[in-house]
Amino acid sequence: MSNSAKIKFFLGSNTKRGFISLFDELRDPANIKRLYIIKGGPGSGKSFLMKKTANALEEKKHTIEYFPCASDPDSLDGFYDHDAGIAMMDGTAPHVIDPVYSGAYEVIVNMAGCWDDSALFEHREEIISLSDTISDCHFMATSYIGSAAALLDANMRLAAPYVRHNMVNDIVSNIFIPNIVSRVKKKGKSPNPGGEKKRLLSAVSVGETVFCDETIKALSDTVYVIRDNWGAASNMLLIKLRQAASLTGIEQVVCFCSIRTPDKIEHIIFPSAGITVTTANSFHSVGDSYDGNHIIIDGIMEEIPKVKHMQMSINLEKAAELVYTAGEHVRQAKLLHDDLEAYYIKAMDFSRADTIYSRIQSEITDL
Repeated sequence: MSNSAKIKFFLGSNTKRGFISLFDELRDPANIKRLYIIKGGPGSGKSFLMKKTANALEEKKHTIEYFPCASDPDSLDGFYDHDAGIAMMDGTAPHVIDPVYSGAYEVIVNMAGCWDDSALFEHREEIISLSDTISDCHFMATSYIGSAAALLDANMRLAAPYVRHNMVNDIVSNIFIPNIVSRVKKKGKSPNPGGEKKRLLSAVSVGETVFCDETIKALSDTVYVIRDNWGAASNMLLIKLRQAASLTGIEQVVCFCSIRTPDKIEHIIFPSAGITVTTANSFHSVGDSYDGNHIIIDGIMEEIPKVKHMQMSINLEKAAELVYTAGEHVRQAKLLHDDLEAYYIKAMDFSRADTIYSRIQSEITDL
């Protein structure tokens, strides 16, 4: 595994169902001692607070899992420190999360107390207009994503009859599971019964589809790559692998297709084994760019008739165009969001934010 690569996942994305949040995955009192939920508007220092806290913990050589914002990967939506057993997340829309065990587990951090309401009220019309226009941009992005997902789903359905089921079963039962179990034992790690986490490795973002391939490099020294532009074979294989791993009691990180969450699995990472099974397609690929041991999985599809293959290729091309357009709407939303943030930044008293940071640092040290 690479010690330099960072562990990054998305916990929310615009999908064919609208915005889907997996942030509740961080509500885990059994493994996380304290969950900080940050409330506040754009430009109120939420991402800065999280980055500053995470950097301080990383300097202590802690293992940090980062959760960038899907609409702006340079911004942070949350992190989880595996060593300190604390997590911090942005709890505002669209991934709203409220406490269940207030004070005893979740801690609300209110960044709104650091700004001057009167300064914001002076620009209420501009703020409301910008906020509404940003929402419209994300609505358009989701609309294009929905259309792209419909074409990709159609391709999956058209390809399904040509999947070699026996080969899929054989690969899962006689290759993947034995190798994963063997690696877990060899590394001297204990499998975590029922230990499944749900994550995203990709998201339609600012003008592009962002793929966190560094996460695979950080958590795996062996990668099985399923080449599958149609999705039927890889999804079937990964569904069966997920079920088998669950029955065996192996820790796994199940990563969905960002635009078809939770209807299509794209990758499964087995951290305790150092193994990832990933899908390579026209939207994302590890393949030859991975500097570790990667093994190509081929031959699990029969040949698709030429006429049908041509139609599926057209669908794929159109889907790619729609995803690109969705990314352009996200780009426009980001530019407008920058304008919106400027109003809040001017209204902020960042000395109060520093006080909040110092308090959190003291609390974390005492845990």
